[in-house]
Amino acid sequence: MRQLWRLRLGTGLSLLVALLAAIWTVSQSGLEMATAHTVVVVDTPQSIMVNLRENSYSIDGLVNRAVVLGNVIASTPLEARIAQLANVPAALLQIQGPTTPTVASLPVVSQNPRSTTDILKSNEQYRIAINANPTAPILDIYAQTPTAQSAAALANAAVDELKAYLAGLASSQATPANAQIRVEQLGRATGTVINPGVKYQAALVIFILTFLLGSATTIFISRIRAGWRVAALSEGSARA
Repeated sequence: MRQLWRLRLGTGLSLLVALLAAIWTVSQSGLEMATAHTVVVVDTPQSIMVNLRENSYSIDGLVNRAVVLGNVIASTPLEARIAQLANVPAALLQIQGPTTPTVASLPVVSQNPRSTTDILKSNEQYRIAINANPTAPILDIYAQTPTAQSAAALANAAVDELKAYLAGLASSQATPANAQIRVEQLGRATGTVINPGVKYQAALVIFILTFLLGSATTIFISRIRAGWRVAALSEGSARA
């Protein structure tokens, strides 16, 4: 009877610990992963993109300029300002500059070696990956953060800070407006959680594993205690 009571007590404690572990898992941040995407077109004040009198060499020049601007976004000064504008931890932000078949990504940041697959590696960091179109002056900016809101803010901050940087540079160099590069964002970024419900899935797994482990431990300890009792009874009978 006492052994059965102890088994029930152990099972109840295992259930309680498993429930607490599941609740703790749901409360943790960093399990969900959200992304946001926006597109930037690099153009001239009098748009080359819609001017049929412009030749392909003008487009090629803008394509190269787009790659340069993509690497400007990934530079250390803009990286810090982007983090501040998006209200994300600067120490956790990583930006991967653009690559094309003919232009490699410039080593403009010194945090860690980067690759184009880094954006998929972690749910806990804040990342921006910039892809340059090899045939058109277009930059695709992808952001990854733990929430949809911060992902959108990070992608939009990259564009806003690039525009602010170019405006400040043009002002300091007294560049006429008709000679300045133009950066157009094709719609503001919106974030999307790409693994919704992952917290509850993880909580269920943690609950089951914790409960099974606790139950197995209870049964194991119960059997050891039963073995001790049998041994004690056997020793007592032998002495008698």
